[in-house]
Amino acid sequence: MKLRIITLASLMLFCFALSAQKKINYNVGVSSALGTSKNLPFWLHANKNGLTSEQGFVMGDFSLGTDFTESNHKGFDYMWKVSGVGYTGFKSKVLPNELFFGLRWKIFNLYLGQKNNSIAYDGLSSTNGDLMYSNNARAYPKYELSVSNWTNVPLTKGLLSFKGLLSDGISTDDRYIDNARIHHKNFYLRIFKDYKFSASAGIEHYALWSGNHPVHGKISGSLDKYVKIFKIEGDDAGTFNNDNYRLGDHMGSYRFDLYYNEENFTLNAYYQTVFEDGSGKRMNNLPDGLYGLYFKNMKKENALIQSALVEFYHTMDQCGPVQVFGDRLLGGKDNYFNHGEYKSGWTHFGRTFGSPLFTTGTKDGHTVIANNRFKAIHVGVRGMLGVLPYKTFLTFSKNYGTYDTPYASTLNQFSGIVEMTIPVKNLPFKIDVACAADKGELMKDKLGFFIRLSKSGLISK
Repeated sequence: MKLRIITLASLMLFCFALSAQKKINYNVGVSSALGTSKNLPFWLHANKNGLTSEQGFVMGDFSLGTDFTESNHKGFDYMWKVSGVGYTGFKSKVLPNELFFGLRWKIFNLYLGQKNNSIAYDGLSSTNGDLMYSNNARAYPKYELSVSNWTNVPLTKGLLSFKGLLSDGISTDDRYIDNARIHHKNFYLRIFKDYKFSASAGIEHYALWSGNHPVHGKISGSLDKYVKIFKIEGDDAGTFNNDNYRLGDHMGSYRFDLYYNEENFTLNAYYQTVFEDGSGKRMNNLPDGLYGLYFKNMKKENALIQSALVEFYHTMDQCGPVQVFGDRLLGGKDNYFNHGEYKSGWTHFGRTFGSPLFTTGTKDGHTVIANNRFKAIHVGVRGMLGVLPYKTFLTFSKNYGTYDTPYASTLNQFSGIVEMTIPVKNLPFKIDVACAADKGELMKDKLGFFIRLSKSGLISK
């Protein structure tokens, strides 16, 4: 613990020293949430990077950092950020949020530390536009090497572009297999990027591996094992019976996007699959996945609807209850985001990495995904009501539990929220308010309210 504190303090001092030629952005805030029951409505705590209590609270938060220089796209550049929260109420905690250092050189970005995903689709998506990795759980320490912007492929005259990412990190929560390592990579191609109509396709790969097992002890994290994880191979000398087929816990996804750009608006339609094994990789689990359509108004900044999004989820199939050919088990019961050995599954500090609609529970003292078979529709809208900026979510779902532990009956659920920024001219801070509600059978009916006072700016040198 002392070593971690010394390391964090040293990194902060290093970042401040590097910032001699840059202005530092700051944001500080104090907020509170309360509801008609002990637990808050879903959208007052979901997709908050795992930092907000599920129960009523009073919270303080801060962030400090610098940005990449917008005009410097070809040379070497750097940035950093540190942030955290502390809250009290039914529970009291002080939590680190982000602590990372970033380097940029030409098309390449390298981040070291604990970093949240950037907000996509104006914050309107129920899963930040990514079924596999939302902003629902707390970040974990990692390195991330990426080409994050669409980059033209040489000799294609701009008709073909690409982007990609490679990342490795480690979980830091108390879980069934502690200190499990997290591997992530993706690759995307896009055609006609600079045209009115364009399309892209890509693949995502995630893996949980290594760690400290409560029975078997330390699971090897050697380079040889990492190569097998990277290549999605088996290991005859693995810890678990299934390791000879495939080492670790793997998940993947295909992603398809269509883009339409007009002078006055843009549209982005997308479909993202999810798979746990070969049968899902062959898309035998259709129609499972996330379907979305995003609209952005490019004409009027103060329009009633500046941007809007609709998403549809279907996760019911999971390659069926079971697939058997002769005496061979070919797949079925994919049990998204859960795993037989890495029993805490794809969660971190009790929250799913993926869409928060994959709700969690506990089994034998550790977190599991209790509900991964559901159908849902989500609508998000952002705009201006006169002088009031607003954002609203409306989410309807039918929930069935899991194949092995189904709910006794279908649980219908509605969760919604309305957020507004109150315009103030003579006060030195910003005021954000929200009202949220749950109505249904998956969660207890409740109403909740939120307010945050904040101030942001630049620290001049």
